[in-house]
Amino acid sequence: MPAETLTVTIPPFTTSEHPFFYEDNVTVKVVCESDMCGFELSEGDCMKRVYISGLKKDGKGTKGRRSCNTMCSSERATRRKCRGACVTAIDDEEIVMLDQAKEKFAELCSKKVESFTMILAREPKPSKAMTRRAYDELE
Repeated sequence: MPAETLTVTIPPFTTSEHPFFYEDNVTVKVVCESDMCGFELSEGDCMKRVYISGLKKDGKGTKGRRSCNTMCSSERATRRKCRGACVTAIDDEEIVMLDQAKEKFAELCSKKVESFTMILAREPKPSKAMTRRAYDELE
């Protein structure tokens, strides 16, 4: 009995210059002496893009305010809108990896700027199930 012949069509490989559907320009007013302005940053498992994993909470009084919580109307609104957002640029410099973000924050601290801009891609971080499914499709 002859073996079956399979015809497999491989789609063309394409990339995009803009991997995110929606990016938002945000101004951060520097009000604290923290080296990362109160941001807790991490790298994604699959793409190694830097994202906001958390925001340090404000302390008591005006001296306890963190820079990261000046992006929205309140600390709660900032946490809800910005946690999990990918950082695509800080002060008009493209950011991809965590080391780049740390270097840029160090540069901003040394310059003692009053405010800076960030471009955030507020797309939700995929769940573990979605990440596992994407890994399975790649294999």
